Amino acid sequence: MSIASAHRLVAIFLLTLGALFSFTGCESTAPSSASGQDSIRTLTTSGNTNWVLVQWTSAGGEKQSIPPPAPTMLIGYQGRISGQAGVNSYVGNVTISDGILNWGEHIALTRASGSPELMASENQYLNDLKATRKVTIRQSRLIFTGEKPLRLEFARADP
Repeated sequence: MSIASAHRLVAIFLLTLGALFSFTGCESTAPSSASGQDSIRTLTTSGNTNWVLVQWTSAGGEKQSIPPPAPTMLIGYQGRISGQAGVNSYVGNVTISDGILNWGEHIALTRASGSPELMASENQYLNDLKATRKVTIRQSRLIFTGEKPLRLEFARADP
């Protein structure tokens, strides 16, 4: 084995090890509930998959209609999220602390405008998304929940 090949193998090993540590780096050292562990596992296993919103119950308990185009989400490396909120694209970060989702201070949003109805739906979607505290996967659905009855349910988007 040449020195160059050995260096490449070491580099691949270190990158793989770094990726594994990055996924566990957002876990709290305090004991967390099983649902908190489910949220961590869900975020790491659902990454790099495109999701589309298919069912939505707002924090107020109303079932929301989902106007086209339906909001989408992509969970990327280290909790980076992006997607379409309806009219605008969004990007942000989500972390998990003590088993609870934390959406950070801001989710960045492009500044396109649409009809008042679409803009209201987009604002409600982003507010409800930021209010979610847990995420699970059930029957191939990515489900974000907050205080009952808040629930945003995503299905895998077609490639």
